[in-house]
Amino acid sequence: MSGENERTMDWDPEADRILTALTGMVPETLRPLAAASGREESELVATDRGATSVTPDDVVRGWIRTTPPEQRNGLVEVIDDLGFDPELFADELEALGDWEEEGS
Repeated sequence: MSGENERTMDWDPEADRILTALTGMVPETLRPLAAASGREESELVATDRGATSVTPDDVVRGWIRTTPPEQRNGLVEVIDDLGFDPELFADELEALGDWEEEGS
């Protein structure tokens, strides 16, 4: 593979819609950064499960991963409002992931 930022991941139209909805909740000045982070993390989630396309679930999981743990409680209602069962994302909502070192 030659290109460094080569995008080979397909996006389900609904996944794009979910990312747009989530990004719309971020202050306008931070939206481009939030959209880029959300897109990148969603693709990592899809890659981790061996997929070649991003699904709405991948987007929700990716968005959770990019959200600091202390702000994740607010995501439960957002996830529910988007039509997902927050229980399906309980592990991600409770995980610290790369955030462990930040607040210690």
